Amino acid sequence: MEMASSPGAWLAGYLVALVSFRLPMRVSGDTGNVHLAPLGGTAELPCPLALWPVTVPTAVTWLRSPPPDGSQAVHVFRDGRDREEGVMPEYKGRTAMRRDAQEGSVSLEIRQVRLEDRGQYRCQVQIGNLTREGTVTLQVAVLGSDPYIHVRGYDAGWIQLVCRSAGWFPRPWTEWRDPQGRVLLSLSEAHSLEAGLFRTAVSSRVRESTLGNVSCTFRNLALGQEKTAAMLIAAPSSGKISSSAMALAVILPFLGLLIMVGIFLIWKQKRSKENLLSDHAKEKGNYMYRTKSREQITKNIFFLLVHELAVTLDPDTAHPKLMLSEDRRRVKLGDRRQPVPDGPQRFDFVVSILGSESFTAGCHYWEVYVGDKTKWALGVCSESVSRKGKVTATPANGHWLVRQSSEKKYEALTSPQTILHLKEPPQCVGIFLDYEAGVISFYNVTSRSHIFTFTHTFSGPLRPFFEPCLHDGGKNTAPLIICSELQKPEPSTAPKPEEKGHANGDVAMKVDTSLLPPQAPELFPLRDMVLPWPSDISPALQGLKVPSF
Repeated sequence: MEMASSPGAWLAGYLVALVSFRLPMRVSGDTGNVHLAPLGGTAELPCPLALWPVTVPTAVTWLRSPPPDGSQAVHVFRDGRDREEGVMPEYKGRTAMRRDAQEGSVSLEIRQVRLEDRGQYRCQVQIGNLTREGTVTLQVAVLGSDPYIHVRGYDAGWIQLVCRSAGWFPRPWTEWRDPQGRVLLSLSEAHSLEAGLFRTAVSSRVRESTLGNVSCTFRNLALGQEKTAAMLIAAPSSGKISSSAMALAVILPFLGLLIMVGIFLIWKQKRSKENLLSDHAKEKGNYMYRTKSREQITKNIFFLLVHELAVTLDPDTAHPKLMLSEDRRRVKLGDRRQPVPDGPQRFDFVVSILGSESFTAGCHYWEVYVGDKTKWALGVCSESVSRKGKVTATPANGHWLVRQSSEKKYEALTSPQTILHLKEPPQCVGIFLDYEAGVISFYNVTSRSHIFTFTHTFSGPLRPFFEPCLHDGGKNTAPLIICSELQKPEPSTAPKPEEKGHANGDVAMKVDTSLLPPQAPELFPLRDMVLPWPSDISPALQGLKVPSF
């Protein structure tokens, strides 16, 4: 009896399910359905399958397409309730299914949208024994970096200007305006994609007689937000100066400075060579070292060309569990999250923080004391890196970092990672950035030795990066300290009972000598350091630009 009725029951269920899907219906492969959501906001993705009103699906499953890393479920609704089995960890707690019974539609809601959420999603709707699926695409709208203007050159009484910015989606709308607020003609506009975001350069020109602020604006039409940069064009002090005279006025002092620096370097190299030869003669009793030492000296760079930068920490980017000193030069991981606002600039997963300074040109150097910590990560990152969720730190994603991942293991975060074999563990790490040459180098300050060098063509602002990492079973509770703080000793001061943490998550911290090892290594002044550069970056160093003093 059951065997006889089974085909009829199956056929009836199939017909009910078939009738539940309205025609026409969008099927799998429909990629024209694109929805835009702001970074950090909420996205709502409607399933492109049309259902009859009052129809209750047996199951609705949302999946990434194509599925990353073999795991694909984003949200699962089955038997009248949401399920978490098989859902990708990065989506748990951020999704919900919305159903409109009158319209006969279902949609997926994604909260706190991240850059990694971009891509195609598949919705599978099951009614009875019949399953249909459709495809929808999510794009994330991102506000890019602050634009900056520079002078490209002079031509027949015209000043040629270029304005650049990076990290936008969708492609930004641009506009130039003169000092009177009138729109200027854009001569050219170039867009390129980098990690899925637009990098834009737009050019214009003004007459040399123009006086006042010339501005360029980048606007994200999807977000209704914009960023503007301005450049002041001032009149010459007396008379009218031609473009050739202006060029000579800029070039001649620069050439004079280069000649002075060259003479100083030659004298310094000669003196270093004499000292090296003298020491070697005393130890070995022969002078065969002369040609070798000359070859080695030519690879040295003198850090006297670079002023040490007073880097401070930006509390608005700090993970809620990080605690900062009052002067913003020390950071460590606390035991609980601080009551701080969750802005788009703040890291919410990786326990990281950025420096307040932003670099778009020139040479910069700073030092960070790591002491006997067992885990840390330091370096430089792009202003536009993702701050939300799990982040893969590689140069392709805008990170140039070196880290200690265990007690005696050091790595450069290339792709794949580069294992570093250090003769002596660093207690103070020096970081050197030459923006134009595309060089980021790391040094062991105490042993005066080179650790690693990244080379890259930079675009857009760069910022210092700090990550004190987790406590590692209580062995890694010490803070990261900007070394210039150690060069300014001050007595240990306990906070008063009435002092409370600031709203932004900072805590009052003074220099506590108990945080330092019993015999802290001597921190060598920058002017006494001569560090060897690896031969593989010598072409980049030949174009090293002298910073202005």
